[in-house]
Amino acid sequence: MARNDFRGVSAAIACIRNAAVSVVRVLFRSLFLVRGDSMCPMLRDGDLVCVRPASAEGRSYRRGSVVVAEISLLEGESALATSIKRVIGLPGELVRVSGDGAVWIEGATLAEPYLAPAARAAPGPDLSWLCDDDEYFLLGDNRADSMDSRRFGPVPASAVIGGMWFRLPTHGLFGRRPSNRADLAG
Repeated sequence: MARNDFRGVSAAIACIRNAAVSVVRVLFRSLFLVRGDSMCPMLRDGDLVCVRPASAEGRSYRRGSVVVAEISLLEGESALATSIKRVIGLPGELVRVSGDGAVWIEGATLAEPYLAPAARAAPGPDLSWLCDDDEYFLLGDNRADSMDSRRFGPVPASAVIGGMWFRLPTHGLFGRRPSNRADLAG
């Protein structure tokens, strides 16, 4: 009888250990700290974002999804930066950003209800990009303060780490105050 009790306890310990390992894997492989205000007002500097790995997503994202990607900020540079941006252009689409900051997909204006009124970029030239069959066009929500596909072009699907699952706002926790940098950038 004592041997059966030992097997039960051993099985319970193994189950708890496996659950703990799974939780650690989820949290530490897919938890990212937001740096900067390029995704304001949705995400702010210091927020934590939990991401579903690309393999779980099937590497197919919808327009409007928020993703984390490893990108080269300068052409020809081998150093990669981890960045969180919104999917605007899908594989195979023609994306145009007009001089007033409006976004056009295949000739139709894109409605962007997630943008704050002052979020559009300062006036500039009309620019267009054609995404390859395995590329996404990514933009930050705070366009005036975002280094995104307008600068480095469409991003290969293989560079996308995963889609945002949920966020943990940290402002007001531990005595931190919200950043006002987004208000200055708009």
